[in-house]
Amino acid sequence: MSTTELDSRWIEGWFSTSDGTKLHYAEVGEGTPVILIHGAGGSAIGNWFINGIAPALAPTNRVIGIDMRAHGLSEAGPEGGRQHMAADVIEFMDQQGIQRAHIGGYSMGGFVTAGIMAAAPERFITAHFGGSGLAETEEWEDKVPADKEGTAPDEASAQAAYRNNRAAPGREVGNAGPATPRPAATAAMSEADRQMFRTRQRALADSINLPAIKFPVLAVNGEYDRPLAKTHRLWRELSEFTNVVLPGKGHLSAVMKDFIPQQYVDVLVAFITTHNPPRTGA
Repeated sequence: MSTTELDSRWIEGWFSTSDGTKLHYAEVGEGTPVILIHGAGGSAIGNWFINGIAPALAPTNRVIGIDMRAHGLSEAGPEGGRQHMAADVIEFMDQQGIQRAHIGGYSMGGFVTAGIMAAAPERFITAHFGGSGLAETEEWEDKVPADKEGTAPDEASAQAAYRNNRAAPGREVGNAGPATPRPAATAAMSEADRQMFRTRQRALADSINLPAIKFPVLAVNGEYDRPLAKTHRLWRELSEFTNVVLPGKGHLSAVMKDFIPQQYVDVLVAFITTHNPPRTGA
């Protein structure tokens, strides 16, 4: 593993998974670990560092953002590697000697977080879902209150800013298309694809014993990003759940640099620091 200075605020490093895939990460600060997982098409730095979240947590915590397979500066690895993202995070923790951490993700990163909750709930101090959540059961799906319709006022501007100002590799924001468009990424999903995606979402949610989870869980979603559909099950089944809805925000505008509201930063910092274990020793 090598570590070099990325800039004056954080450092970067690399680690190899058990199948030989080389993954990149960035970190800043010291103390109780916080592991943050970016959204699809994004990167650790773009999703968590340049928008102010990681620097805001650095005075109290060691903040680590991992570039998932085929994202940021990480290698793609073997075919089907996307299915191993949760295991990659657990491997990273093992290599770093991190027994437990605050773990959270945005959008796709939320699904990775859910995968870790299913496989290794004992590794969490807290969990955080940003721009994401868990699908409701079929029994409860039609009982979820309706979410606000329409588009966030600044969502189009956030999309345009992202597409017109391509970030350098490793600093992508994500959730708005890859730097080099690919047919699979840009094509509209068919109804069959949507149904398959919903089925996978529900299967993942069903694999987690939510009533048995005793660590605190936070969800932060934009007002126009289906926050009720994403969090109803979390609210209904978890014993310690905090739900925050960002007024006037959509999926990209809730997290992108220059659009992220200070509320998101403040809420996450307060949640993490409130649940940090007491420091031991002198």
